[in-house]
Amino acid sequence: MVVGFTVLGRGLSFVLSLKKKCILIDCKLNSKKYYNMYSCYFLSITNDMKIKLVFLFVCLFVLSCKNTYNDIVEETISSEVLSIDSLIVGNALGMIYVDSFLLIADNRNDSLFYWVSLIEQSASQVGRVGNGPNDFLDFDNFYGVNNMYGFFSNRSRCLTDISVINNKPYFTKKVAIDSSHFRVVSTSYDSYIGIGPYSKGLFYMWNHHGDSIKRIGEQPFRDNDERRIPELARAMAYQGNIAVSPDSRYLVHAIYTSPIISFYRLSADNLEQIGYVPIAYPKYKPELGEDSYASAMNRHNKLGFMDVVATDKHIYALLSNRNTVEFGLSAFLGNTIMVYNWDGTLVRKLMCDYDLKCMCVTPDEETMYAIGLVDDYELLKINLRQK
Repeated sequence: MVVGFTVLGRGLSFVLSLKKKCILIDCKLNSKKYYNMYSCYFLSITNDMKIKLVFLFVCLFVLSCKNTYNDIVEETISSEVLSIDSLIVGNALGMIYVDSFLLIADNRNDSLFYWVSLIEQSASQVGRVGNGPNDFLDFDNFYGVNNMYGFFSNRSRCLTDISVINNKPYFTKKVAIDSSHFRVVSTSYDSYIGIGPYSKGLFYMWNHHGDSIKRIGEQPFRDNDERRIPELARAMAYQGNIAVSPDSRYLVHAIYTSPIISFYRLSADNLEQIGYVPIAYPKYKPELGEDSYASAMNRHNKLGFMDVVATDKHIYALLSNRNTVEFGLSAFLGNTIMVYNWDGTLVRKLMCDYDLKCMCVTPDEETMYAIGLVDDYELLKINLRQK
């Protein structure tokens, strides 16, 4: 008996040769990185090892073949439309769950946020829009670590803490930022991590004094030809969202211009990639000038993850997988929620009954709240335990 194995692309193959009969077992792994061809290693064994090795290879085959993108059974989930007094959703940009309240960013009102009491079923506008010291210009993303919450505004170049006193939200502008970023999140290490139009690196990490810690990683690329495109142009083509787990152990990077998602282990001074799932890569034309930078995206590209929510155990990623040619503005919504473990393993695929724009999940992962398109945009409640 001769046993061999090889890793090719994303597949794992076992070759069993038993009395001149060859058995090839081929299986796609749920791996997170691309691999080059590894050398094939053959081993001659004695008869008393045959049963044990065959059992071992069958176990590896079963384990490696589960939980791939196409193997997960879709679960259809239904939504409950919540009627909240004084809540009229215009253009929701994001939302976060804080205790028994929701904070919803919406730039179509005199204030930047809605503060929603889920117990009283009521809403009020907070965070006045303006240029004053206590006003706000815009919103880019929420973040929450160790029960401390905040949001980032690139236009205002600052991070703002959110605190709740007597069931009311209070905002404190905390950290000024002197460079441009797409998204910024806080960590429990007194540091911040950003993604943005960087000429070098995928992530930028700095401390609470504003001192740079390091640049990490490289902008995504399909192959060596794309890798030769300047990183600044690739940064414009691969824009997305980032979120940190509430315990600050992990970070997820979900690209919305193409369905690609990456998973990282977070430490005080580094990010270590532990998962990478590229469903598709975009086509685009880099446009770099002396005073401008852009990437013209192909309208036939399928868009990626419109929103992403991190818990300590899972990532909930709202997938569009639509192009603007066929779906128009609906391409910027999605009704598919991909649920991943932090190693990048897909564990659930949820199909919602409405298109969603943004979402948040309770810490116990029993309930999701989302802004979805019914006739108009409405606040939805989704039971994540439903069967």
